Amino acid sequence: MIQSIDTRLDDIRREKEQTPREIEKLEDDLDLLKKAMEQDLSSLEELKEGRRKVERELEEIEPRFKKSKARLNEVKSNKEYHAILKEIEELKELIFQKEEVVIKCMEEIEIQEKECANNGVRWEQSQKGYKNKEKQFLERMKELDSEVQSLNDRRTELSQKVDQDLLRTYNGLRMHLKGRVIAPVIDFVCQGCHLGIPPQQYNDLIKGDSLQSCPNCNRIIYWGGNNGL
Repeated sequence: MIQSIDTRLDDIRREKEQTPREIEKLEDDLDLLKKAMEQDLSSLEELKEGRRKVERELEEIEPRFKKSKARLNEVKSNKEYHAILKEIEELKELIFQKEEVVIKCMEEIEIQEKECANNGVRWEQSQKGYKNKEKQFLERMKELDSEVQSLNDRRTELSQKVDQDLLRTYNGLRMHLKGRVIAPVIDFVCQGCHLGIPPQQYNDLIKGDSLQSCPNCNRIIYWGGNNGL
């Protein structure tokens, strides 16, 4: 019975050690999402700045285009006329290219704005999920602390009823062994280390008139048909 309590206490200890790591994982996920959001916002601002730059360039080209068209009425030679026409065509092509860039920027900005909006929704949902998980973890820790107190009280009570020499041996082994300290032996095999014991020792276990230890792992052993501590 004491061993069952200790096994449960070990399980609780492992669970309490695991919980902070799970919370850390949630915090890391939130941090990654936050960084992704910041990167998307930065990309959006770069797109907007790129659009503004091209629009400024367009604003600078427009007066040149108008000025070139006005000069057509002032030319005095055929050569000059064709030169101005060529200049106008080049400016028209440049304006067209710049406008295409602006349109592309606008499309990319729209896509990026939607992504940022989706990030905001994901962030809100992730924060809510984190807070709910954190609350569940804290509640679970309180439950486990309460169970630990109850188990320790029960262990103290049982310890007073057990042979003290046996209890000291058990406690000493528990400090050095992982898992069960008391194990049954079934068909000559210790169920703690899964190694065989001598036939004579197995016969002594069946008699049950002395405390026996596994010669391989030092666990307290008993015949599989009997109950342990």
